[in-house]
Amino acid sequence: MNRGSPSGIRSGLEIIASGLRKSFGIPRRKSRLPSPLDLLIATILSQNTNDINSHKAFTDLKSSFPDLRVLADVSPRRIEPLIKVGGIANKKSKVIAQVVREIDQRFGKFDAMSLRKIEREVLVELLRSLDGVGYKTASCVLLFSLGDNDAFPVDTHVHRILNRIGIVDQKTPDKTYLAVRNNIPHGRGYELHLNLIKFGRKTCKAQRPLCYECGLSDVCRWEGKTMRQLESKNENRGKDVEFMLLENV
Repeated sequence: MNRGSPSGIRSGLEIIASGLRKSFGIPRRKSRLPSPLDLLIATILSQNTNDINSHKAFTDLKSSFPDLRVLADVSPRRIEPLIKVGGIANKKSKVIAQVVREIDQRFGKFDAMSLRKIEREVLVELLRSLDGVGYKTASCVLLFSLGDNDAFPVDTHVHRILNRIGIVDQKTPDKTYLAVRNNIPHGRGYELHLNLIKFGRKTCKAQRPLCYECGLSDVCRWEGKTMRQLESKNENRGKDVEFMLLENV
């Protein structure tokens, strides 16, 4: 199997999706999806911080401004203290204010029904044209807010895992996204994305991955892989895998 070819990438992702389904099952969506604007801003707030702090930043912002569209007329100085807990608030407050202004000026409607009418890649590029929005943030809007199960955000964790296993050989999350975006098993983007996040937190950790208990070890090509237990299996046990902030918007 040539992992670098589209057919090889597709086959590899199908194998991984099926393997992770055995370990984590099929994640269920919430019955009510967040609005595109809420999800967009929540994703911006999730950058360069952890889930707990980014979720608090988002809930604090929503408590003061339940309708985030009004932020188009709000000074970043009023936004900054509300999101301080999420880190780099000075930068994020300016990005949020600018994004909402651009949406207000350039989109007739920014709701799920209107955005679903736009072809996927066209919509991704439209969202990327907004200040501070990249492939990951745009894809998160499609996946978590619009319910597009063929969308597939690639953050640093998903990038690390797919390259470590050997599905792709890319230097950045954006390049990994471009390599896999048309090769996601049909209708399984949501499942694969969330299960990769769980997998990365529980087993395929950035430091000292637990290769000896990995269900994907047979297909993993990582040169550093070892099936010998290096540390106690009880290390970091007792902590449930937390869902991403974006599942709690």
